[in-house]
Amino acid sequence: MTVRRKRLTTWLVITGTTAVLAVGGWWAYQVSAAMVGTLGVPCDEAARFVRAAELPAGTRDRRCTTGQWLSISYELDFRAPREETEAWLRASYPDMEISWGCSGADACGRAQLRGRTPFNDKNGQRLADGVNIELDHEDGDVTHVRISGFTV
Repeated sequence: MTVRRKRLTTWLVITGTTAVLAVGGWWAYQVSAAMVGTLGVPCDEAARFVRAAELPAGTRDRRCTTGQWLSISYELDFRAPREETEAWLRASYPDMEISWGCSGADACGRAQLRGRTPFNDKNGQRLADGVNIELDHEDGDVTHVRISGFTV
């Protein structure tokens, strides 16, 4: 085998191995993130899953994730003006009662979702069977909202 051919073979082996390891690492990260619930998704998709209206006006610091292991879950975490948040919660979950005696939050609630389980939207996409909501009232007129939706 010539020196040139040895170099080419070595280069191809190293490049091929690096490519396989990079793709395998990326795939493992994606699977792991989906299992533990840290895979980022658009907040509109997460809001649809938890059967909520479009996020309130003035929403900032949005962070929405999804996960799937034994069930599907979505998490929404954002800050919004207090009045808009209250109106949004009333529009999204009209039957929900807010409780003020929550550990780890200023207020919390569990939405009463209507419909048969499993619940699918008009496009056949699976939606949440349960939704938990936590609210923290921060300085000024801002509410920190954390919503988790899940299937059973």
